Amino acid sequence: MFLPYIDKSLSRSVFQQLLEQIMQKIESGVLQEGYAMPPSRELAQKLGINRSTVVKVYEELWALGYLESTPGSYTRVRKRMPLASKPVAEPEDVEESNDIVSELILPEPATPDPSAHLSVPQATGCIDLQRLEPDTSLIDHRQFSSCFREAMADAQFFGYCDVRGFAPLRTEILRHMNLHSIHAADENILITNGSQNALQLIFQSLVSKDDTVVIESPTYSMLIPLLQFLGCKVVEVPVNKDGMDIKLLRKIFRKHRVRLVYCMPSFHNPTGVTMSQENREELLQLCEQHQTLIVEDGFEEEMKYFGKVHLPIKSMDHKGIVIYLGSFSKIFAPGLRTGWIIAHPAIIQRLTALKTTLDLSSNTMSQAVMHRFCQSGAYELHIRKMMRVFRKRMKAALKALKTHIPREKASWEEPLGGFLVWLKIHSTKKHPDLEVHLAEHGVNVSNGNAFFFTPSKNIYIRISISGSTEPEIEEGIKRIGRALSEIS
Repeated sequence: MFLPYIDKSLSRSVFQQLLEQIMQKIESGVLQEGYAMPPSRELAQKLGINRSTVVKVYEELWALGYLESTPGSYTRVRKRMPLASKPVAEPEDVEESNDIVSELILPEPATPDPSAHLSVPQATGCIDLQRLEPDTSLIDHRQFSSCFREAMADAQFFGYCDVRGFAPLRTEILRHMNLHSIHAADENILITNGSQNALQLIFQSLVSKDDTVVIESPTYSMLIPLLQFLGCKVVEVPVNKDGMDIKLLRKIFRKHRVRLVYCMPSFHNPTGVTMSQENREELLQLCEQHQTLIVEDGFEEEMKYFGKVHLPIKSMDHKGIVIYLGSFSKIFAPGLRTGWIIAHPAIIQRLTALKTTLDLSSNTMSQAVMHRFCQSGAYELHIRKMMRVFRKRMKAALKALKTHIPREKASWEEPLGGFLVWLKIHSTKKHPDLEVHLAEHGVNVSNGNAFFFTPSKNIYIRISISGSTEPEIEEGIKRIGRALSEIS
């Protein structure tokens, strides 16, 4: 049996020593695929350490994709893709056979076809479980004001900044992305006016009307009018409890030359589900094989509440085909309109050229203040605060759902994080306007129809807990239960 060596006199923690040794043995091939790891209790006794430490190490290795386990069976070693430990280089710095991006044809942006409809009615006097916006009362306003005053003293505060974004903020974002095992250099990042601006740049710059793009079904509602606006060919792939249906995606690749795949692997909007490690790896391998770009939307990457959540697909991207989107909008403040793209330098150059044409640069003031806020450590503290608060709110929501909505009336998957719960309504009677019906009962939610490119035959609603307190969440779900009883 493999037995690590633990030296308690070292400055590195027992957890870190054990984790690093097991990872090294797996990566070197000493512990091969299928190897049954010793039970946590047995290993803890042999090493003379706390069993909870071994359990946490196993959980971390599972999250990193090194282990797999099933109920009633051993925890076993699994073969996984290695993490990309350095930025993807320019085409001339890598072998031609290894550089997928250099082989991709980057067409000129298509002429937009205006057909977007963006109106969402809001009923007054209702509990709001509709909007996907963070609770701004959780922001440390005193700290943010201090950062604002410090930023104002800089001469750059009132002027234009680099079209790729405020350089010091780019550095802070790259440092933060390292925490998610996304290792990128400055030439890999572009700051945008939120994620919507990022999507516009990507689709206008990299997709033409003759191209086929794959999206999840359901998907981010504001992507739909953008796709309709651009007029490209769209193929939908259903989302199940493990994320995008990869088996169906394989069949699609046999029939179509797919230009780009858009997905939200962690805390998917609107379903809240998280893509499994196996599906992340298969998706990446499939797109590498077919030379297809992946747009990975990490809009809620930070909000992990229950157990361990897998690393972004971008963390395994050796070929430079993954375009990662991040944002401060859902974790901090949407009014700052500050997001970012991390991608291959050739893609960043092309997106930067289009951004220069469209808006010259993003807002210098908001970027300068966010830089100070991140540099001070306040942003990391804010994330921890958000996780504590919303872990409680999500628990309250799931408890209220079990209490007030019988399973014969609706079903849902319990999310590992984020702000969303997706309800499938079990009813043969399709209400003409479910949103209005629920508003009449004193609660605002999102009608599931808004999240489908092709209308669904089923009835869904999306609940967002991002802007409501625990008592409001419970009362709102109670009202949903009463409203659903009238259409069952």
